[in-house]
Amino acid sequence: MAFPSDFERIVIAGVGLIGGSIGLALKKAGFRGEIIGLGRRWDSLKKAISIGAVDHIEIDFAKALKDANILIIGTPVDTISEIAKKAIDHLPKGCIITDVGSTKAKLVCEIEKLIPDDMYFVGGHPMAGSHETSVDFADADLFVNKICILTPTDNTNKDAIKTISDLWQMIGASIKLMPPDDHDYLISAISHLPHTVACALVSAISDIKNTQGNALDFAASGFADATRIASGSPELWKGIFLQNAEKLTLMIKKVESELAKFRSVLESKDSDSLMKILTQAKHIRDSLKK
Repeated sequence: MAFPSDFERIVIAGVGLIGGSIGLALKKAGFRGEIIGLGRRWDSLKKAISIGAVDHIEIDFAKALKDANILIIGTPVDTISEIAKKAIDHLPKGCIITDVGSTKAKLVCEIEKLIPDDMYFVGGHPMAGSHETSVDFADADLFVNKICILTPTDNTNKDAIKTISDLWQMIGASIKLMPPDDHDYLISAISHLPHTVACALVSAISDIKNTQGNALDFAASGFADATRIASGSPELWKGIFLQNAEKLTLMIKKVESELAKFRSVLESKDSDSLMKILTQAKHIRDSLKK
């Protein structure tokens, strides 16, 4: 990709799984400039530099952001606007701010109100990750063949969109552009709802027991596969759920409706309808493997 050759300094605020993976991926793709890790705690920043995800680390905004061409904010969604606001006071003219947050409408609205005319913001969300959040799990190939959604508005600078698109394509992702509200609707279904269901499933069976023991004592791979994402950071997911609460509530109602259909079929022992539900689910799920 034609990433700007004169860009010399990229700052990653929040060098966890995603931020660390971006740093590793940029290096693997041949970025020759400096990558600065900006954070609150020296211990986690030192991990990032030890694995080669960043070249230098800093907790001081002014020092980290001096001469930055791009600031990538990789922190939990409920801190992104706060970091952007603080960063703006230290960023040079022409700097592009982007993020990796799983919600977009609220963030984009807030940051567009903050951003001065001589800086730019492009909302972003790579559809890649894990229930692990530490930089210890960072992977240079995390974004290869994954989608990164960018959420420009009518106010977004077109050159900034191209630059951030080129950055993500350089590290292996494909780009999808969509309005922030459309992003939040779709991602509430495919990302936020599964986490909700996994948490609900764990909670629902946590106290089920009889004289033979607790149900959890017999958990095997099926339960592990269905609930793995419930191990995600509660702090991170709390912010996501609250920022996208309206759309996630709609999705929860849809699942409740599907469960009610399932229960009705079971209560009536309707074999044909049950087979139809199971077959349709298998067909849709199997299609994702292609």
